[in-house]
Amino acid sequence: MHDLAVVIPAYKPDFFLEALSSVAAQTDKRFHVYVGNDGGPREIEDVCRSIEGIELTYHHFPENLGGRSLAGQWNRCVGLSSEPWVWLFADDDVMGSDCVESFYKQVDTLGEIDVARFNTEVIDAEGVVLSRNPSHPALEDGSAFIWSRLMGARNSYAVEYVFRREAFVRAGGFTDYPVAWCADDIAWFDFSRRGGIRTLDQGTVQWRASGLNITDANDLHQREKLSAGLRFLRFVRDEVQPSGEQDPGGADWDGAIQRWFLDQVRYLMPLGPALSLKVVRESDGVWRAPKATRAIIVMVWSIRAHLRRALRRMSRRLSDR
Repeated sequence: MHDLAVVIPAYKPDFFLEALSSVAAQTDKRFHVYVGNDGGPREIEDVCRSIEGIELTYHHFPENLGGRSLAGQWNRCVGLSSEPWVWLFADDDVMGSDCVESFYKQVDTLGEIDVARFNTEVIDAEGVVLSRNPSHPALEDGSAFIWSRLMGARNSYAVEYVFRREAFVRAGGFTDYPVAWCADDIAWFDFSRRGGIRTLDQGTVQWRASGLNITDANDLHQREKLSAGLRFLRFVRDEVQPSGEQDPGGADWDGAIQRWFLDQVRYLMPLGPALSLKVVRESDGVWRAPKATRAIIVMVWSIRAHLRRALRRMSRRLSDR
């Protein structure tokens, strides 16, 4: 048995051939692939059968669990494997051909480190590189990772992480958050409690902004993302934030929490009346402004977002003439 399992929870066939082909193109083939079809189309199995040169186990789950518990689908797919290290990949992203080779070159140096990761790029539906994420530190603890997420210093994508199975079991797997929003950030904090997170020297993962994934599908999941975000911030306060308003290094955790929350609210815009009211009512302890001020700001942001959408639609109609 190899040391590494590449686990792919699959549902969308659109880019699956490209994703699995990038796995098959690895210069180091010491891994076993596990594909868990979450009640998706037969095309996923057809793609698996078409790929040669790698060890692959395909499993079709008749029940679409990801539609109500995406983290649950992740967990049951990890359960298909038994290797000591797990790479939870995606059905539409791309791994550089030297990623597995990079992992094996450094795995013996990790010691008590239970989480490793690659640096990332963002690509579009055609595979064109849209942006490069700032490089991660060579080593950071879980608190520093969460701090960077709150401050928006760099992005983090679930597919860039490789984790030790022992840490996954110790933490109870991925926590069941609505549409798994923030569940991966919590996992990397939980999984890395023992030794921190190591960034591997080589290998780049390309995360696809296709418009088909949860990150892009805002209008369909606004309520779930808002609820998950508020729950995530409660976790940060309870499990991550040092006691007191500031840590010994002078970091303003309350300010960082507010910054992250406001960025999320702007990201989810425009909001309807019910969700706007939810933001105002449920952001006590997160948003420092009085409720009346919050209501005005949310209303202004929503109006601006609606206007931007209207202008984009008008521009598209004019360009189509």
